Amino acid sequence: MSSPVIEITNLSKSFGAIQATQDLNLTLNFGEIHALIGPNGAGKSTLIKQITGHLQPDQGEITFLGQNITQLLPANRAKLGLAQTFQVSSLIMEYSCLDNLLLVVQARSGSSFSFFTAVRDDQILLAQAHNYLQQVGLSQRHHLLASALSHGERRQLEIAMALALEPKAFLLDEPMAGMDPAGVKHLIERLKEMRLQAPILLIEHDMAAVFALADRITVLDYGRIIATGSVESIRNNEQVQTAYLGVAP
Repeated sequence: MSSPVIEITNLSKSFGAIQATQDLNLTLNFGEIHALIGPNGAGKSTLIKQITGHLQPDQGEITFLGQNITQLLPANRAKLGLAQTFQVSSLIMEYSCLDNLLLVVQARSGSSFSFFTAVRDDQILLAQAHNYLQQVGLSQRHHLLASALSHGERRQLEIAMALALEPKAFLLDEPMAGMDPAGVKHLIERLKEMRLQAPILLIEHDMAAVFALADRITVLDYGRIIATGSVESIRNNEQVQTAYLGVAP
């Protein structure tokens, strides 16, 4: 069996008396969607921030493709192939969809941002940007400013930007938040395809989407893992039902 893409060992982080993560052990394997669920305040986003380097753990280790990245800066982790989408939009609202994509494609190609105007005339980079927009269903919206997009369309654009990084792993923090049912359905199909490019660690509150997508589910409660397993095992876990799924014991 190949080594995990991401391996987290004994990871802990506290804020004063609050233990945000407690001795967490978790893996993300090639080709899988591993969903991370739990009530608000369970430590999900804190864990993602530790994986990306925006928070330093108090103890524990994070490896990515066999390399210890626990002390690396976020930018260096991104260069290794970690791509993240956020709960709060990171788009440049005064830029068009196409220009937001071109910034990512340009950065990945190693071009200087000081020549961004010239990049708009680079047919190869333009074709790449249009391809990513087409993949998420925004090809007809390429000319619109990000500020003119609906909430769901902004999430689609963020997914396109993550794809454009050509990462080794996707970290998706509530990508379906605020989407209408049609948008959720479209994104579910898109994530099924994305997993073929790179595995996905997914934080999501839409349980129907989680059950439709996940190969494995890990449940957090008060910063600790209370269960990890298949969709069926999580559905039938009494502790999970009580802590998160709203089923009385």
